[in-house]
Amino acid sequence: MNENLVIKSIKFVLKEFIFDVLAFPLWWYGLGAQKTFGKAKHFMINAIEELGVDIWLKNLFVPMYGQTDWQGRLISFVMRFFQLIGRSLIALFWLILALLFFIFWLLLPLFVIGEIFFNLSLFNL
Repeated sequence: MNENLVIKSIKFVLKEFIFDVLAFPLWWYGLGAQKTFGKAKHFMINAIEELGVDIWLKNLFVPMYGQTDWQGRLISFVMRFFQLIGRSLIALFWLILALLFFIFWLLLPLFVIGEIFFNLSLFNL
């Protein structure tokens, strides 16, 4: 009876292990990639909201401090224009960072498998 329980336990563990190994790529490139992309998208939305790019764009032609003369409008436009450019460049940097993170997510298992094969000397490079 003990041997039977041991054999059943070994079979159960091997089945679960094999199932997990086979199901891992499906999860990683399916639901896992979808969740990671969602997190990267949420990160970008938060970055744009914190930088206030949409607010600066909406108020680009609104004079600052209520100065409606042409000098006040010109200074307000130039100031907001340069603020918008700077904030957009920062948002672009965060977008590139988020995309690089997502690409890293997709390539990580391939890199790990390649390193395992390389360290086992299966590739003679």
